[in-house]
Amino acid sequence: MIGSIRKSWQSAFEGHEVSTQAAEGTDDGVTRSCFLRMMAAGALAAGFSGSARAAVPAKASGVPPVTDIDKLYDAWQERMNSGDLEGLVDLYVENVYYVNPDGVALSGKAAVRTDLAGLLALKPQIVLGNRRHMVYENIALTTNHWRMNFFNADGVKQELTGGGIEVMRKEADGGWRYIIDDASRSAS
Repeated sequence: MIGSIRKSWQSAFEGHEVSTQAAEGTDDGVTRSCFLRMMAAGALAAGFSGSARAAVPAKASGVPPVTDIDKLYDAWQERMNSGDLEGLVDLYVENVYYVNPDGVALSGKAAVRTDLAGLLALKPQIVLGNRRHMVYENIALTTNHWRMNFFNADGVKQELTGGGIEVMRKEADGGWRYIIDDASRSAS
């Protein structure tokens, strides 16, 4: 099934150059334990930089920030299911580290925008369940399981399942945003 979504994603971006690197499965990839260490280091670094960052206001995007962390997954799910690319991208910090469901690691909001645009071209419907988060001051470690349905290029309904591990940070505008998002975890 991952092959189906990859084929559909590739056909949606035929002729466009997209820069990616493998996240797992190769010698150049990131192992689960390495990824968790990177998340912990990122959360720690974000915590130390929180007071300096608070003095710099967030750029206004026209999308209202999600200030209640309990509503962040709802907002992400609603924006994905309605095809709201700008709303989805607003849920990420500028220099986000993102691993898509295929395990491809991307850096920065522009790369996330391109990846999500390809996914939205499939008109997916996603349900995020088993949502959990642990909050420490302005940083949160979150997990979820997800189920996504879409139709492939042949018109056949596909269902994918997986899990996510994320690190979020409360920004100066009061909104929670992803600083690390790994949507490639197993749903088991």
